Amino acid sequence: MRTRVLGAPAVLVLVAAAASAQVYNPTPEWQSADMQVSTGAALADLNNDGWLDLIVANGNDISLQRTVVYYNNGAGVLQTSPGWQSADLAYNGHLDVADVDGDGWLDVAVAVLLPQGGKSAKLYRNVGGTLTTSPVWQSSITPDTFGVAFGDMNLDGRPDLALASGDAYSNVPAINVVYLNVGGTLAASPSWSTATTRNFNNCAWVDADDDGDLDLIQCGSAMRTYCYRNLGTTLETTATAWSTSDSTNQFCLMAVAGDVTGDGRKDVIIADNNQIFGGTGRFRRYDGQAGGFFSSAANWTYNEGYTAAVTLGDLNNDGKLDLLTGEWFGRARYFLNTGSGLPATPSWTSGGVTTTVEKLVLGDTRNRARKVYTASFGATARRLYQLPRQPIETIVSVVRDGVPLTRAQFTYNREHAWVSVHAAPASSLKISYIYSRSLDLAVSNWDDNRPNQVYHNRLAPPCPADFNDDGAVDDFDVFDFLNVFNEGDPAADFNLDGSVDDFDYFDFLNRFFSNC
Repeated sequence: MRTRVLGAPAVLVLVAAAASAQVYNPTPEWQSADMQVSTGAALADLNNDGWLDLIVANGNDISLQRTVVYYNNGAGVLQTSPGWQSADLAYNGHLDVADVDGDGWLDVAVAVLLPQGGKSAKLYRNVGGTLTTSPVWQSSITPDTFGVAFGDMNLDGRPDLALASGDAYSNVPAINVVYLNVGGTLAASPSWSTATTRNFNNCAWVDADDDGDLDLIQCGSAMRTYCYRNLGTTLETTATAWSTSDSTNQFCLMAVAGDVTGDGRKDVIIADNNQIFGGTGRFRRYDGQAGGFFSSAANWTYNEGYTAAVTLGDLNNDGKLDLLTGEWFGRARYFLNTGSGLPATPSWTSGGVTTTVEKLVLGDTRNRARKVYTASFGATARRLYQLPRQPIETIVSVVRDGVPLTRAQFTYNREHAWVSVHAAPASSLKISYIYSRSLDLAVSNWDDNRPNQVYHNRLAPPCPADFNDDGAVDDFDVFDFLNVFNEGDPAADFNLDGSVDDFDYFDFLNRFFSNC
């Protein structure tokens, strides 16, 4: 039974301006004890205990190593030595995470460079919170593969796996492929492939033309960055929809998308390394266009040299996406969004010893400001939905036409915050998800004499009782909370225990009356 309260005294809490404060210290608060050739990384809750764990793939093209997991101890502290590691050794590249079999536990896919036994990618299944030590699936293709990305090419609500393949340094291009998810298992053979061979380094699934399906951005070596348009249930085999024109010999190592300029359209940002192939050594932003896709020439650049990693997130909780960048043999940096774009110079640069940044990932490792949000959509023919905040932590529930979907009926992406469902709603769709207003930064480091790192967000987290995120705690928060509480909406799960009940009601009021 829920108790209803009519009226509450107004309490106003002004949020201190923190525009000039640095989000991160120059040096990290956490470092791994082991030092390997770390490459791929993700922050995800593998054991479903409500705390983010750090997954790292090691090896790159340097050494045969393992994929590892640093578990969160449930108090916001990551293990310094891996609590899990794979049995197999490989030249592991980048990784991605998704619930492949729909059992409610996140599985991990890893790309493989210099494949041993001719397998370019592999999948570790999550069995009740622990990954299998050996892969349960391996790709049928054999070329060097640096990147993998889960998407939903045919919009059936299940994650498919794209590979970014080709040996850039030896100039051995490859056919690039997507493996469909068939009934909770990745197919034995590719379901889509490019018409020509390319030396691709990484890929990302994005609805680039906002038509309700996922397009595939592929970036690589000695070439442009391309986008393969989705034709409904599969991709075009030749990238005719969009490519960059300003730098035709890029050495692009990573791409990320999000609305940086604030015009409601996704922009794409790449890391164009200048080590070889004529790359420019710049981070490059291509702005979203009214007719779909992106500008062909960069609208903003920053010269770094050995550019390697990019990701987006609202670091200072002002409602705007900020850019984080990383370079080889250098530093991590962030650029705070000015409101319509990015500044000419970084707002923060990591200090201490230099590192070789391979991947930057954001997440609330200490559970300082996690909150459930619900996004509601009406009747539509779409099966793909973009959430208003990124990156997200997880999906709590998806309710289509009043009926909750099973985990096998939808999939999602944390970094780009899209959700796909197996069937379009006839009347309504509600997606409840966890997002944090205090993002820590994890860095995977390629130098085997340097550790992996986590930088803690130093800004004071917003008051939990500021339910409507307007910067003040007042009667509007009470009314808004009671509205969703009385509906049983997951957004009223104030204590994040997985249910909406009287404990949430009392916890909210306690924080409200105590002025946080």
